[in-house]
Amino acid sequence: MIDYIGTQQLGSLSYGGRILAPATRPWITDLSALCPYEGLEPGNIPEFEPDPDWDKWTLTDTPKDLSKSLTWHVFEQSGSRYLVADRMLMTRVSWQDLDEAGYVYGRDLVIDGRHFSCRLLTGGDTPADDPYQGATEANEWDTLVGGTPNNAPKPEVRDNQSPLSPDHLNAAHNRLWNWFGAVSWTAEPVASRADGRVCRGYHGPTYFYVNTVDHRHEDIGWRPLLEEAL
Repeated sequence: MIDYIGTQQLGSLSYGGRILAPATRPWITDLSALCPYEGLEPGNIPEFEPDPDWDKWTLTDTPKDLSKSLTWHVFEQSGSRYLVADRMLMTRVSWQDLDEAGYVYGRDLVIDGRHFSCRLLTGGDTPADDPYQGATEANEWDTLVGGTPNNAPKPEVRDNQSPLSPDHLNAAHNRLWNWFGAVSWTAEPVASRADGRVCRGYHGPTYFYVNTVDHRHEDIGWRPLLEEAL
């Protein structure tokens, strides 16, 4: 059984040697084509596309200014610890970009002297009949974000009801996981489409969505998982 330990501040996202503060509006950054609801401010997640050079982007040590540190949900299971970012760290980045950098299936990182494999969560490859219910097979997104582990925060039924509104943005589960208006890439190709990759969130905590492998979009991005051996 997986146990939910709580949240932890660890590390930071650096661009060009400068530590970036986590987004305070962690949702879609351009509302001109798609807006969750009228009156919403654009998100302020850092964007990869304007300077798509991985040599300039890195996960690094925890800064002295903890307001710029990253927050992770921590889970433990049989000799492994999993830290999942509480929000997207970057948008306008494609699945292909992440794969080329090694962040889809696992890239070794050292943060604060701790050794991690940094990768994407699994998200399933086939949607349920109702996409709000996630994937048809077991996967990390539905398990961890969906609240299955012991003591994990669980979404409310209303979190999976449309249309999106300020109630979704202010929901207790969204305040912890920041799935509103933000679609996170997961590791799997979608079963029905060779160029499709699964991404999760935006309309609800376990919403199942598909986009093309090379797509850089204002509402789709990178939410890493750090895996650590205990």
